[in-house]
Amino acid sequence: MRTLRSSLLMLITATVISACGFHPVGSYDVPAALRQVELIIPEERPSNIRPHLNNLLALNGIEVTSGASYRLEIHSERVRRRALTLTLNADAVEYELIGSVRFSVFDAEDKALIDDREVRAERVFNNDDNTTARNTLEDQLRTGLQEQLAQQIVRQYLSLRSSL
Repeated sequence: MRTLRSSLLMLITATVISACGFHPVGSYDVPAALRQVELIIPEERPSNIRPHLNNLLALNGIEVTSGASYRLEIHSERVRRRALTLTLNADAVEYELIGSVRFSVFDAEDKALIDDREVRAERVFNNDDNTTARNTLEDQLRTGLQEQLAQQIVRQYLSLRSSL
């Protein structure tokens, strides 16, 4: 009886979750026409967003390949840190990380579908006296910032489905 009850509860829960449109974070419905993209990031400069974009594209079944019908070009990426709140002695209490990426998407005829668009994300964190903890937190926030920027780029790319 107990197994039947728990099985029934799991079935009801699964039905409710699927009915409400729940998807894991970063998981999108990708039309067949957008399932291949060429990703262009200049090799001469380091790219922190490349692994996040590759992971997110793969998670959504989008193959990164040369010669695809669409080309996603990353023009620039930047993360900067600035002091947000200062004490009377001009010591930073809070910092803000600001990330931005400029990108374009082109079709097979080299027509710009998304032309030189910028996505931005910010994170705020407290300045901890423990340097190791502060540096670890900042590294984690930078990673989260890059993931958020990658999600914004993929969502913008997938917005092209309305023009298909």
